Amino acid sequence: MGLILGPLLLLWIIAAGFSIYMGNTLLNDYQIFQAYMIAIGTTVSYVLLNLIIRYGNKKELWIFEIPFFFTTNKISLFLYGASIFFYVWGDALKAQEYGNEMIFVLNFTISFSAIIGTFSNDVFMKTFEIKRTH
Repeated sequence: MGLILGPLLLLWIIAAGFSIYMGNTLLNDYQIFQAYMIAIGTTVSYVLLNLIIRYGNKKELWIFEIPFFFTTNKISLFLYGASIFFYVWGDALKAQEYGNEMIFVLNFTISFSAIIGTFSNDVFMKTFEIKRTH
């Protein structure tokens, strides 16, 4: 499974690096701190809500079920693509007052939630006493 999950995780790590670059290019000096705090808050809430709502009541899970959910989620892939689209061609959205912040927060949240969700599955499964199946 590492042959499949490894490249997916590498893709999301590159996407996370790009989101940091995007934040530094889109945001002014006075916007960076607020945008990063909002992005970190939405990332943590996105990961926790997905884990608790989707897997909180399960008694056993396949060992790679949570990492595959976070790395191949169709909604996340669509939202990440939308944020890239608006970064490249969204001049009308960038002209809005909070347009740059919205693009950055969406990109940051989706890319870092895939990484955090993949690496936090062990802690989540131990906390909720979920048994692993192979």
